[in-house]
Amino acid sequence: MKGNVYYLTGPDGSGKTTFLQEIKNLLTERRLSVRHIWLRSPKILSKPLMAYCRLVGLTKYTVINGVKYGKHEFYRSKFVSWLFPYLQFMDFKIKWYLERRKIHPEEVLLFDRFALDTLADLMVDTKRDNLINCKIGKKFISTIPLNTKIISLRVDEEIIRSRKVDTLYDEHLSLKIKAYRHISEELELFEVLNNQPIEVVKREIFMKLGL
Repeated sequence: MKGNVYYLTGPDGSGKTTFLQEIKNLLTERRLSVRHIWLRSPKILSKPLMAYCRLVGLTKYTVINGVKYGKHEFYRSKFVSWLFPYLQFMDFKIKWYLERRKIHPEEVLLFDRFALDTLADLMVDTKRDNLINCKIGKKFISTIPLNTKIISLRVDEEIIRSRKVDTLYDEHLSLKIKAYRHISEELELFEVLNNQPIEVVKREIFMKLGL
C-alpha cells in the first residue's frame, strides 16, 4: 500500500470503531482521502462447513433479553478445528482481494476489523492458542500491509460488558480478551488501555500513531 495504513485491533467493546472515527475526522480535516475497511470473518467457501456445524450442534444460538448470542464450539471436533481456519483464510483472501480493487493509491486506510481480529476469533472458536505461531496464523498475519501502524486496545472485561449490550452474556468474552492479549504479546504490538477518559485515550492513540 502506498498510502498510510492504521489498524486498531481488540475485542468487541474495546473502542475500535469510536477511535477510528476520531482518526478519520482528523485526517479529513487535513483534506486526506480516507477509506474505512471492515473485514472480519467472511463466509464464502466455508458456508457448507458452517451449515454442517449448525446441524450437528457445534454452532449454537441463544436469545437473552432480546439479544441474540452465538458461539462456535469447533474445538469439539478435531477435523473442524483443523479445516475451518484454512477455509476462513481462503474466504478472507477472496474478500480482501475484492476490497483492494476498490482502493485508490492516495487513500489512507483505516482497518476496523481485519486479519488479527479474524485470527482471534479462530483461536477462541477452536481453542487453539498456538494458532498464531502455526502456518495458517502466519498466513493471516502476512495479509497485513507492511506499512501498517497497529495499536491493540485493552479494556477490562467488566467495562466491556457494561458498554456493549451484546457482550453482557457472552460466554466466550474472557477467551476473546485472552486471545487478543496473546496476539499482542506475540507480535509486540503497541497497547493502549481504554479504561481511561476518551480524550486521554485519543491523545495516546494519536501520539503512538504519529498523528
